[in-house]
Amino acid sequence: MKNFSANTIKYTVLIVMFLFVASCVPAFCNEHKKTLESADSSVTKLAMLFSNDKVAKFSWYPSYHLAVPGVTIQTPAAIAEFNGSYHLFYQHKVATKDGSKTVWAHSYGPDFLHWKNQKTALAPSENYDKDGILSGSAIVDDGLLYLLYTGVSQNKKDDKTEIHETQNLAMSKDGINFGKSANNSVIKMAPHYSYLEFSSQHFRNPYVWKLEDRYYALVGTQYTKTKDGAVLLFKSKDLRNWVCINVTALGQKGELGDLWEYPALIHIKGHDVLSISTKGIKPHGKMFLNKYQSGAFVGKLDYNTGKFAQTGAFKLFDYGFDFYAPQFITLPDGRHIYIGTLAMDGAAFPESSENWSGIMSLPRELRIVDEKLVSVPIKELETLRQEKISIPAQEISCEKEFQNIKGDVYEMILSADMTASKTFSVKLRTSASQETVLSYDKEAKVLKLNRDKSGAVLLGEREAALPLVNNKLKLHIFVDNSSVEIFANDGSVVLSSRIYPDKNSVGIKFGSVGTTKLEQLDFYTLKSIYNK
Repeated sequence: MKNFSANTIKYTVLIVMFLFVASCVPAFCNEHKKTLESADSSVTKLAMLFSNDKVAKFSWYPSYHLAVPGVTIQTPAAIAEFNGSYHLFYQHKVATKDGSKTVWAHSYGPDFLHWKNQKTALAPSENYDKDGILSGSAIVDDGLLYLLYTGVSQNKKDDKTEIHETQNLAMSKDGINFGKSANNSVIKMAPHYSYLEFSSQHFRNPYVWKLEDRYYALVGTQYTKTKDGAVLLFKSKDLRNWVCINVTALGQKGELGDLWEYPALIHIKGHDVLSISTKGIKPHGKMFLNKYQSGAFVGKLDYNTGKFAQTGAFKLFDYGFDFYAPQFITLPDGRHIYIGTLAMDGAAFPESSENWSGIMSLPRELRIVDEKLVSVPIKELETLRQEKISIPAQEISCEKEFQNIKGDVYEMILSADMTASKTFSVKLRTSASQETVLSYDKEAKVLKLNRDKSGAVLLGEREAALPLVNNKLKLHIFVDNSSVEIFANDGSVVLSSRIYPDKNSVGIKFGSVGTTKLEQLDFYTLKSIYNK
């Protein structure tokens, strides 16, 4: 028998191990490739039903919001700047042989407005994500674009279906083609911290960032003992091996819902802003009437203890009907931009008959002004402006319309002095039978949005407290075929809603009880981001 030296045996073992790993990699990649191709094929078949002529006839397809032919847009999944472009990933469902499953769609562009749709970025292919790919976040490091996402796996046990959610890593050199890490799952409900009593069924939407030489990630969850929403903080040296630091934030007695999703941490002017999207908040009077809410706390994160010290009350990003699950990015110029969905889960989408549904919100900038959170539309939206019509300052004491101030796609900026009035209203997308009503009650100090007559399938009213300064009401309004987004008093309050009026509902009416002085009214038509 031939004798082998210790070194020969050592190198032989290494070669065998290398060949084994190398043989596994193609199978791993090919399975993901197959699921991506299947997802793209599903979308392509639906998109082929579209044409420029068809889109032009659609009443509700947006002109300057992100929507995708053949795709049901759900929540944004991640956002990043990579190789000179902004990349936005978002969830949508595709049909598979095992039923409908969630994947990550992908669009990119130069300015948060003009998006080019790319092929599917992530799709279920492994045991840990075989039943769906949920939202997460993105980070750029060492020339690679990393995605940290939630994988869903369902398994039958004793005639019951167990659902497990884990956090997984994918990466790309070109920002288009993504491979999944062989280390997955990189974060999961491990036995050594199971004493925290958080369920792996509700353990999702990791938000990742880097500070000095460490990576940190927040994961949304539910504290099973009290059914309160919570956020956990994890730490890593390499994005692949994570340890749990602590429970960063925890709801109390169900006051802020029973499940916290889509957590994020944004550092603004020496403050930490902890963003959460929460399910199950019980209505407080006329507040929290939506099934899902998104908002934030201002405070400070202690990186040693992992605890977040709250210094202000929970504030909603949007007080309207349709806004959820924002994704955040900090730009080199210091601005903090976020985008959410205007497609609330469970809402009716009349546009689905046209083989598309759901739109993203306008990109917004998050600021802290006088220690308070405000949100304003990004300045890049000004590049869409075309014709401008300005109305001279004047008094309004009844309902009034202005010539050429009308339409279904526009931006409008106004300032009103309500010193001598009780209420002021703006009715949008009006016709003989339809209107979307925005009104301010000075005595109650409340701004209201009513869509009882906004078109198909919609009813209801939302409101937000809004004290005036020197009796001045400022409104910045964006209307886009099937949506309205209102920024009041420099972004102190935002109200957003989908609306579905008829094509001929294009009027705008201004009304006042008492005398309101209209100090500024600028109206802009806006060009489309699509080639129709």
